[in-house]
Amino acid sequence: MEEQLKNSKKILLLMMCLLCVCMLTACTVKHRRQRNSVSATGSPVNTKTLTGVVTGQDVEKQNITVRELDSNLESVLYYDSTAAVTNKFGETITAEQITTGEILELAYRTSDTLLVSAAVPEDVWEYDEVDSFSFRAEENMMRFADKKYQYSANTYISSSGQQIALAELNQEDTLTVRGVGIHVYSITRTAGHGYVRLTGYEDFTGGMVEVGNRIILPIADNMLITAPAGIYRVTLCKGVSIASKTATVQQDQTVTVDFSDYVSTAKDIGTVTFDIEPEGADLTINGTTVDYSQPVALNYGEYKITVAMTGYETYSGTLDVEDASVPVHIDLIEEQATVNNSATATPAASAAGDNNSPSGSTTSDSSSSSSTDSSAASKKVDSSHTITVTAPRGVEVYLDNVYKGLAPCKFKKVIGSQTVTLSQTGYVTKSYSIDILDDDEDVTLKFADLVKETSSR
Repeated sequence: MEEQLKNSKKILLLMMCLLCVCMLTACTVKHRRQRNSVSATGSPVNTKTLTGVVTGQDVEKQNITVRELDSNLESVLYYDSTAAVTNKFGETITAEQITTGEILELAYRTSDTLLVSAAVPEDVWEYDEVDSFSFRAEENMMRFADKKYQYSANTYISSSGQQIALAELNQEDTLTVRGVGIHVYSITRTAGHGYVRLTGYEDFTGGMVEVGNRIILPIADNMLITAPAGIYRVTLCKGVSIASKTATVQQDQTVTVDFSDYVSTAKDIGTVTFDIEPEGADLTINGTTVDYSQPVALNYGEYKITVAMTGYETYSGTLDVEDASVPVHIDLIEEQATVNNSATATPAASAAGDNNSPSGSTTSDSSSSSSTDSSAASKKVDSSHTITVTAPRGVEVYLDNVYKGLAPCKFKKVIGSQTVTLSQTGYVTKSYSIDILDDDEDVTLKFADLVKETSSR
């Protein structure tokens, strides 16, 4: 009997312990539910989510502006230190670190639009350092990374945190592109372009100018060259004469490089003589169409060349200039390009040497050229129609770095994608990317007035 009483007490004690545990658990669950469903004042908290592109960030006022995907509807959301924000890597960041152009899924309180959380959706893709791209306006198509994507009037395009027009993007820019599926929702210019104006170069007219081995152009009157922001060696070549200076190109600014006080020297220059069959084929060097009816002077080094003509297989290869005289022969045939490089001459200044050692060579990259290498050669001139730039009046007009005159001016119609640059003393130089259609019609272009330079420039 006494033993049974002891067992009963044990059972009763155990049941009381279990009851206490259950009550504590219930209280905890109830507390958690209340914390997630009510505000500090005890009133319910309603949240809403949206997915969109960040179009504005105001750190001082602690708010961001978000444009919903596929619409122009924008919302201003406020934030504080309580917002749970992660970047594309899933790492925790602060709301102040959110940048324009990002695509985010955001949750916010409906009562005061206070940001609760922000994260990059799983289906959002992002390409950084995009420096080779093209647009086809008639199809709303953007091509980069060997793929085609669709953009629209709602695609947000920005530079330095400010919205810009699509036409303000230049082939010399570097971009970050974001989207979902085949759709581009955000284009951010991360590295822009500036301009190099040449002066005092009359002795080199008719030669070639190189800007850092990236840009090669014939030297003509009123030279204004669009180039990516950076530090470059600007070199002028004509025959055996060479002049070179260093230039720093800053975004949206023009740097003047004056060669009037420079004594040219003949050093590390190769004169390349091209013999190309069939006659009339187009030659491009580093993407720039070159007149090879006369020998072409180039700095020592490697160059990408393309030879193209309708009805023949396009040739793409590498030209290695290593000597003062470089003869190169290229034959185009229907199936592939063949190269007969007879670059066996020694430098003209050499008194002796091995006459069998090559001074220059060409190497075929492939039997067909890439779209990037052949783009310059594929441009068509419509001599029956014209392009007229009517405004702003009095500005210098350049088409793909070639001076065309003072606006209003008229010149032969060139088909395809190209860059129109406008310049005037005392104003900020501006470039526009345009697409000229092969539609058997004249084209009239009118641009916005240039902005006056500030005193800090």
